Amino acid sequence: MTRKVTNQRRRTVLKTMAGGSIALLAGCSGTSDSGGDGTDSNTDSDATDQTDGSTESGGSTESGESLEMTYVYPGYFSNDAQSLVPMFEEQASGITVESQQTPSDASSTREYYVNQFVSGSSSFDVGNMDVIWPAEFAQNGWAAEVNDPEGHTENMLQTPIDSVTVDGTMYGMPIHTDANALYYRTDLLEEYGYDSPPTTYMELVNMAQDIMDQSDENLNGYIWQGGSNEGLTIMWLNWFWGMGGELRQDGNLVVNSQEGIDALAHAVDLIHEYGVTPESIPASSTDQNRQTFQQGNTIFMRNWPYAVALMNEDGSPVKGKFDVAPMPKAEGNPDAKNSCLGGWNLFINANSENKEAAQRFASYMSSMEAQEKMALEHSRLPVRQELYSDEYYEQASQLETFAKIVDQTSARPATPQYSTFSEIVYTNCNAALVQEKTPEEALNDAQEEIDSEVNNA
Repeated sequence: MTRKVTNQRRRTVLKTMAGGSIALLAGCSGTSDSGGDGTDSNTDSDATDQTDGSTESGGSTESGESLEMTYVYPGYFSNDAQSLVPMFEEQASGITVESQQTPSDASSTREYYVNQFVSGSSSFDVGNMDVIWPAEFAQNGWAAEVNDPEGHTENMLQTPIDSVTVDGTMYGMPIHTDANALYYRTDLLEEYGYDSPPTTYMELVNMAQDIMDQSDENLNGYIWQGGSNEGLTIMWLNWFWGMGGELRQDGNLVVNSQEGIDALAHAVDLIHEYGVTPESIPASSTDQNRQTFQQGNTIFMRNWPYAVALMNEDGSPVKGKFDVAPMPKAEGNPDAKNSCLGGWNLFINANSENKEAAQRFASYMSSMEAQEKMALEHSRLPVRQELYSDEYYEQASQLETFAKIVDQTSARPATPQYSTFSEIVYTNCNAALVQEKTPEEALNDAQEEIDSEVNNA
């Protein structure tokens, strides 16, 4: 079915999207969009164990001298940092933390770090590291080895540990994992006669068109990250994996397969053919999407777990009116693992002059106290296995849903050239979204660059 969005709706959507500020969770993550985009609670023994004659997690030094450190985090983590840093300082009476915030999105944060590394700067000691950066940071000598004297990783999910381990050495401490999901308005689906969210790409299109046509409001059907950054690479992968695509072929990264072209063509059609995605999406970011959905005029959104806590705050127009579900898949691919694995870690700047304090901070952030704080108050997906249990599901219902979604994830390719690969993909995909190139032209151009700069590097 084909439909065009009216000029009035386009003007309304553009105005709405432009009104939101940009504070991207990457992920994944992510996010990177990585990924991606809290918790709270009590302390358990993991936060106070002592080992090797050193201090508690975050404790003062043996000699009693005061330590100072600088912690840099992306904008997506600001609420978490504001609550967790004072908790750490209270535990670590001998350590003072100066906090600094980078630009919100993962790409800008990485650029900030790289500029610091290249100049040999020791201006910061510890920072948040996207799940896709450890191989690059380790290979270039930018991240120092991270230890786990209190054994926190013994209680962690294995995938986050693997993400920071390069050639058998940990170059980061996992602090939260991520998986993107479909957010949907439960009240709108119920009002227009739908019992459950869509499970396939075209079910989503048909449902969105139906609700948009029946509603007296100017609704967005489906919003997702289409801006020229990591989030768009992840969106393309969501559709690509959902169509059964395999990124690695004979050891090389291949994007211009039929599944790759079909995935990008579907994204273009959502905007220009089906009319369920606003034309402003090619300039959008993850948290801008969250803010738009939270305003109450959107049916479906792809986003990361962090959005749950923000949209359920008092005064939110959608509080109690939304839920999350696994990402839809292409027809005939019900078992596709098409949610993107995201997550963030803490890494220690190899140039840091305060590695001891940075190590203690990294250990604290993986303790039960910090992990509970992030999971229950900031809707982060914890890396500790103990938090995936009925006790915590009762306190945060979406945690159980996301736990199931984590089982449907795939990981972005592990390569030191990942940032180059992603930039090539999202730049060309964005050109297709704004119809400067056809999907086939965009991915053929991308493949030529990937073969030159990544596969043959």
